[in-house]
Amino acid sequence: MNTTQRRYEIYEKLKKNKTVQVNELAKQYSVSLMTIRRDLDHLENQGLATKSYGGATLNESSSTEPSFEIKEGMSQSDKKEIAIYASTLIQDGDSIYLDCGTTCLELFKRIHHKKITIFTNFWKILQYVDRNTKAKIIMAPGTYNPVTQAALSESTIQFFQNYYIDKAFISVLGIDLDFGVSIPSMNDALVKKAILDSSNKKFCMVDHTKFNKKYMSKIADIDDFDMIITDKQLKDDFQRENIIKAH
Repeated sequence: MNTTQRRYEIYEKLKKNKTVQVNELAKQYSVSLMTIRRDLDHLENQGLATKSYGGATLNESSSTEPSFEIKEGMSQSDKKEIAIYASTLIQDGDSIYLDCGTTCLELFKRIHHKKITIFTNFWKILQYVDRNTKAKIIMAPGTYNPVTQAALSESTIQFFQNYYIDKAFISVLGIDLDFGVSIPSMNDALVKKAILDSSNKKFCMVDHTKFNKKYMSKIADIDDFDMIITDKQLKDDFQRENIIKAH
């Protein structure tokens, strides 16, 4: 198991149990106590955990966001399911926006061979461009954010205000039927709002684990989206006409 996967699993244990112990983790993963302490340092530096003597406790804050590497390990099969369904909504000739997020990365892998125009501020996408890429990719400018691996600043907002995009695909961390869709970062939320204002069709891609969660920065109401695409594991309690389970 590599470092990224181990840290993801430790974070999942923290979310479930609210606390973890260094000795137990070292034994479970067959690594040194120092290695586990470095893993907990990583989570603490992101504001996700607080180290204590012999372990760490979960920080449950609406303003903290896991790193891209940790998010990449979450709900992988569900994200692929959502991305496959979303890819069927994109045709040659479309101009689309791809948000910064692991589900959007899965979507990019499935559409970059199409003759489309992709607007994005998500720099991670460039690592997956290859000789089969037929899409025209337009990168938004702005200040790089290492957590989201995207450009997020006033210049990013101004850039998107100059375009009209056929279809926007947005990723979020929280969705609540009353509060709407939200994320921890205000800068990220402002960029997403600018993109929604510049787009004709609006799609939100969110796996079932994000439901019933609220974060500090609201992006939009659920009804502001043409479609909320989620996975089959979402409970039937969440009923809205525009919430679609990928199939």
